[in-house]
Amino acid sequence: MSMLTQLQDAFQRAILDGDSAIRDAVVSNDAADASERVGVYVHAYTARLVEALRSDFPTLRFAAGDAVCADMLRDYVAATPSVHRNVRWYGGGLAEFLRQHSPWSDTPAFANVAAFDWAIGLSFDAEDEPCAGEEDIATLPPERWGEMLLRLPPHVRLFACEWNVLEIRQAHDRGQNAPSMRPLARPQTSIVSRQSGQVHYRQLAADEAAALTVVAAGAPFVQMCEALCDWHAQDDVALRAASLLKAWIGNGWIASVALPD
Repeated sequence: MSMLTQLQDAFQRAILDGDSAIRDAVVSNDAADASERVGVYVHAYTARLVEALRSDFPTLRFAAGDAVCADMLRDYVAATPSVHRNVRWYGGGLAEFLRQHSPWSDTPAFANVAAFDWAIGLSFDAEDEPCAGEEDIATLPPERWGEMLLRLPPHVRLFACEWNVLEIRQAHDRGQNAPSMRPLARPQTSIVSRQSGQVHYRQLAADEAAALTVVAAGAPFVQMCEALCDWHAQDDVALRAASLLKAWIGNGWIASVALPD
């Protein structure tokens, strides 16, 4: 191993692990000693990660406040070494970190809000792909519609809200004051999707949420119809299923329609 490589490794250990060996290779001067000079880079590394997370989790910052959010993000950075070359993916574990680690786990809303922010980011960054049209369904034999498999595109995300996450995000988007975080009487499923380069989100009706959950699981159309039977009379299910399917296609929520091999 060359001297330069050893120096680079020591510098990396100082930043990531707090190893002090690099200080012996750093020259002190009148402005700062070796520890202070190394400390500038250690602080900068953490600060850059925190700043990246602040950009990725705007709803969390809005709900928690700048000071509290900064504390939780610094805790996450301290506990979570980055393994990604692209900092965009560094925050993927934040929601779970907040769910499991005190004092943040004492406020479960933080994890739910963070997960919603991450879903929005994933939807925005999702790869573009063509979506299915009504003509794709028209080509299928009607007697085989029950076998039909619908696939959601990557930008479509189903999200379980246990707290008033949508209310908080709407207030953020409208430039209003942040409402207090409060638990919902029962979990509600929302959808996050992208249209014309813009991410949209809304709460789903209970029957639509159940139907989309079946689709997301890769189950055939007949199972989606069976799920709708929990909300609708059997004679009304076909009309409701067709109405939902038409709306989903219009929204760009269906990537493909196919029959099993």
